[in-house]
Amino acid sequence: MRTFSSPLRPRFKWPALAIAAALVIVAVVALYATRTAAPTASPAPATAQLGRAPDNRPAQQTAPADAVAPADPAVYEVERLRSLPLVAPGPRATVIAGEVAQQPDLYAAEFVRRLLSQDFRTPRSVHLRWVQAESAVTREPLVVGLIPHELRDRYAVFSVTDDADAPAPIPSEREWEALSLQHGYTTVTIERVEEPFAWTNAVASGRISDPGITGRDVTATVVRHTTVDGERRTATFSVAVSINLEGPPTRSTWGFVAVISYTAIQVS
Repeated sequence: MRTFSSPLRPRFKWPALAIAAALVIVAVVALYATRTAAPTASPAPATAQLGRAPDNRPAQQTAPADAVAPADPAVYEVERLRSLPLVAPGPRATVIAGEVAQQPDLYAAEFVRRLLSQDFRTPRSVHLRWVQAESAVTREPLVVGLIPHELRDRYAVFSVTDDADAPAPIPSEREWEALSLQHGYTTVTIERVEEPFAWTNAVASGRISDPGITGRDVTATVVRHTTVDGERRTATFSVAVSINLEGPPTRSTWGFVAVISYTAIQVS
């Protein structure tokens, strides 16, 4: 699990441990304690993961196969971030613009919709370049204070692809290829956008120093479409994503900082 600190990250192991107690983020912990937690009454099987091909092959891990996590998880986290090549941003024409980019709720909904709308028949790199084009860097210490300055421009793509500890919103290269062979793609319906209670508390109490940073919880229904042996198949997932955004007054429009937590549970 990622360990970079944020008021929305109860699962992170750095200063967030102290922050969590101060913010009393009980509701966030209950919903986002892990990106893959399924209801205890009926745990989701391995094939219920959205970023995994229906043939149930294990997902490729981002970290090298021979990597051993050090005693300090923060060091391991930074090294994984450092090993991620810097992705060139995609064309400006693909960036979220207009009225949607001026309002954080609208931007959060549209960003998550596009993030989870994945056409596996096209190169994965195109999707990553779009994420990089949407990325924004914050100076908020509670979000990026422990990330080296020279690595912060990689944080957006890292947050949507790092699957060393849990599935990521964007599948690994191997899983993307497996789904492409099944002519796979996803369709997305945004259900709800909310500003987390923990975030509003942090802002009200003066713990947030960057006036442009905010957080949003987004829930969505994602349908994955595949064709196996000539038969069309669908799988439906209930998805919850928490994200940080950066916008006015530090930027003219809203941009994406990072995914804070991600849960996908197969419902049909």
